[in-house]
Parts: sequence; structure tokens; C-alpha cells
Amino acid sequence: MLDRPVTGAVGDEEVQGWRSNGGPGRAHPWRSMPFSLEVPLAGHSSDIRRVDLIGVFGLWAGREYEAPATLGASLEVVGSHGTRRWDLVNGRHYADSQEFDRTSKSLGDGCVHEPIGRVTIEGTEHRLDRLSVEIDDPIGPAAIRFRDLGSPASFCVFRVVTHAVQAAVCPFRGLGDRVSLADLAAAIRVGDRSRVLAAVQQLEAGVSHAEDLDEARGQCLTFLAMALAGTLEAGGGRAQHRFLLDAARTLDETSDAREMVARVRGWVEEVASLILEVDTRADRLIERALAIVERNYAKPLSDESVAEQLGISTSHFRYLFKKATGKPFHKYLVGLRLERARELLVDHGLSVSDAASTVGFAGLAHFSRAFSQRFNVNPSAVRESAR
Repeated sequence: MLDRPVTGAVGDEEVQGWRSNGGPGRAHPWRSMPFSLEVPLAGHSSDIRRVDLIGVFGLWAGREYEAPATLGASLEVVGSHGTRRWDLVNGRHYADSQEFDRTSKSLGDGCVHEPIGRVTIEGTEHRLDRLSVEIDDPIGPAAIRFRDLGSPASFCVFRVVTHAVQAAVCPFRGLGDRVSLADLAAAIRVGDRSRVLAAVQQLEAGVSHAEDLDEARGQCLTFLAMALAGTLEAGGGRAQHRFLLDAARTLDETSDAREMVARVRGWVEEVASLILEVDTRADRLIERALAIVERNYAKPLSDESVAEQLGISTSHFRYLFKKATGKPFHKYLVGLRLERARELLVDHGLSVSDAASTVGFAGLAHFSRAFSQRFNVNPSAVRESAR
């Protein structure tokens, strides 16, 4: 990685990294730099869910050197079962490193550009960025590949950081701010909603890493036993004494770990209904749904796929989403895409066709019609007025 290094300083710390081809003119020294970087992803690659590139994205990317919407680089996560690729566009995925007022931005394609500080290179201060990509496909990522596509912009990469799913641990071990089994029963007795919900999330994480279905069933039953104990101590009725036996029979017939967790969550709401109100759970589900949409609005996205990620039925998700937002899911998604497209036309000077495809519209005619209906003006007129 460091055969053609760039040296920088972050505060008092010296950092070294890779630099790509680029520069304001063909005679610039950085025009002799390489075009591509490939970094193996260490550790258990199948567990990697996010990769961060820490560096400068990018130098000589201002309007005087490179037009907005220029396709300046690409980023690929290469795996044993496929490859994910992101095309990096000037004004969206990167910007001139002298623009220090940039803010963190989720780009809708699973990529996030986030300024995190400053670095001094060859005596000049530049913005230090984190470029993050989410890996939501089971491709078994093995390496990350960055390619400079030959525009004036140049890029520096100082560090590549991977984020993996945490190794399996007992979900009830009360370390740090985790909720122990004793804490769970106490939280139910005193009506602490947040602690009970946190405990359910711990159970979800534990079951997702269980070695087999029997271990998952054991975790669920242990959790339910403590939840039931807290409810009985808080004054639960005699009917709850049969609850654990009925739950064990049901779980024994369940062959999917995710379905087990969904059932346990429902049972906890049932036995602790005084503190786990339906509206509380619904609010959390919608918060998660909106976060999923914000990160992925430019991808093919449906209410069925979001409901599956939340672990609830599509019909129930549609009901909750419309109740919370006032709009059906598809209408909300289209509205978000149109708002982002308008930003691209006004702030970044993208062409109408590029803006449409960037935010996830498959057809230009559909985009133009939807845009005109929402803003009472066609996208071409908006772009021209912003020039």
C-alpha cells in the first residue's frame, strides 16, 4: 500500500498513506502516481458489514479543476461470491479538500461521506474524510479496491477500517451498559421500558449468533423465564404460570431463529403489557425503518424488504408506516428521492438524467413527470435557473 506514499500530519501525529494519480495539469508530479489500490480485508470476511476509508477525497476537485458531477473514482468491495461497486461522483461522494464546511451526508446508495478533521499535506491543510460503505449482501468480502478514473482529482487513503458483526457472547451477561437477567426482572417490576427494550435487543443479537436452533431456543426460554418472574413479582395473574410451558412447545415447533425472536418479543409485550406499550414498539420500528430508507433510498427498495429487515409482516409494516408518516411507503420513498434529486440539480449541477438515475429512478419520463407534479416545475427548468 505504501510503495508510493504520501505523508501528512494530523495534529502532532504523522501519518502515511497511498495517493492516486491527479493534479491540475499533465506536468504535475502527482500525475505519475498509481491509479488503483487494493487492500485485503483482514479477519473473518464473511462477518464484515462496513468498510471505512480514512483519507482525503479529494485534492484538486474544485470547479477550477474539475466539473461537478464528474465521475472521478470507483470503489469496489470484492468478495468470493460477487462484487459491490460504487461510482464516486464529484460533489456527492467527494469534494475539493479545501472546502472545510462540508457536513456528513448519507448518499442513498449505501455510501456515506463524512468530514472528520484536518490533515496537513506538503505544507497545506486539507479536509480529512471518512468514506464508508455498507455491505448488506452475502458476498464474503475479501478485499477493497479503489480506482482513480483519471480526472484531475486526486485521492489519499491513510487507513482502511473494517466493522464486523460482534462475536457471539452470552446475551444476558451484564457487562458495561448491558442488561443482565437480574436487571431484566427488576426493570419489569419497576416499569423501566428502555431497559426491557434494550434486553430484547441483546436477545436478538445473541440468537443471531447462536450455533444452532437448540441454543437459540434455550436463550429465548431463559429470557422468557426471567421476564415472567419479574411480571409475577409485579402482580401478574395465575394464568401466567402456564405461559412458559406453552411458549416452550411453540418454540420447539419453530424452525427459524428470526421467527423465534419475533415470537419472544410478542410474548414479552404480552406478559409485560403494563410497561411495553404497543406505541413504544411501533415508534422504534418506524425509527429503524426511516433509517434504512435514508441510507438506501437510491437502491431498489420495497416495503416488503424493509418489513423483512424489521422482522414483521408487510401488512403490519404498511399500517404502522402510514400511521406514523401519513403516507404509504412507496409515496414516501418517491418523495425522498425527488427531494434529493432537486438538491443534485440545484447544488451540484447534475444533468436531469444523471440526477434521476443517481437517486434511484429507472426511467427519465417517470422521473420528469413525478418531479413536475411535486414541485410544479419541470426538472430542466430547475437546473437552468440554478446556473
